[in-house]
Amino acid sequence: MKRPTFFRAFAALALIAAAWGGCAKPAQEQSAPKPSVVRVSPVEYTSEAVPIRVAGILSRRAEAELSFKVGGVIQEIAVRAGDPVKKGDILARLRPDEIEAQVVQARSALEKARRDLDRVRRLQENNVATLENAQDAATAVEVAAAGLRVAEFNRDHAVIVAPADGHVLRRTAEPDELAAPGRAILTFGSEDEGWLVRAGLSERDASRIRVGDRALVEDEELGSGAKAEASVRHIAEAADPSTRTTEVELALEAPLPSARSGYVMAVVIHPGEVPARPVVPASALIEGTDRKASVFVVDQGAAKARRIAVEIGEIDRERVFLRGDLPRGASVVTAGAEYLVDGSPVEVVRD
Repeated sequence: MKRPTFFRAFAALALIAAAWGGCAKPAQEQSAPKPSVVRVSPVEYTSEAVPIRVAGILSRRAEAELSFKVGGVIQEIAVRAGDPVKKGDILARLRPDEIEAQVVQARSALEKARRDLDRVRRLQENNVATLENAQDAATAVEVAAAGLRVAEFNRDHAVIVAPADGHVLRRTAEPDELAAPGRAILTFGSEDEGWLVRAGLSERDASRIRVGDRALVEDEELGSGAKAEASVRHIAEAADPSTRTTEVELALEAPLPSARSGYVMAVVIHPGEVPARPVVPASALIEGTDRKASVFVVDQGAAKARRIAVEIGEIDRERVFLRGDLPRGASVVTAGAEYLVDGSPVEVVRD
């Protein structure tokens, strides 16, 4: 009676084992991770330098503050800001009364000195005047002649004359005002020397450029047509002590239509080439701190993503230039990285 019971128990265990074995394989299949769908972009290497974007002030290359040599009351200012002028045009003049009186005074002093010299020489011939008296009289003539030249020079510079063809940029005085010697009355811009833009660069950016580097200058307020090619013409040897920026001058190859001196311009400077380094989309970076970040890389022909730490060099809008290397021919994950860990299987969709 016990034998049949034993066989029934054994058969039951066998059925349970078979059932367990049949369920084990599907459970293993269900535990295998499903590939994450990711979008990738190929890793590019470039020797292109990151453009430097900065604002600058447009001005004529040759600008001059025009003033009177002597002080006096302004009689006339013949131009206003924006007026075109030709070389030699009289732009402003002082009232001549006082200045002409100084010329007459100096001329009279010279005539008197000459008469005194003639009289002393006659007296010297008669042994009445000494050689020293004659020398003093001759010196007085020279001094008076110099005084006349100064008075005539001041008279000639009691007018402001256009030094070249150009435009009046600013006018800072009006008729009947008392002008001090050297006070700026007009600001003049020459047509002959062209245009330039002055911009202040940070220490980092100034160290990346050289004289001759190409640039693009644009007046964003005037629209897309207001653009001009330019080149770096001069780099200051010292930084401005108040702003800690280095002034750079860029010479425009052609004038900007409708632009005026003093306008604020958008400047893009293209430094020379640098050693090739990888560049990736900004969307590929994850968990960035300071200049440290990570990217997920999918090697060519692989179905898994590897997490690699990277160091950020420069950022240009949506592109990030990295320091160091990334595998050539690989791609970086640009979408879907938030679901990945190192070694995750992936299904690739390329940009």
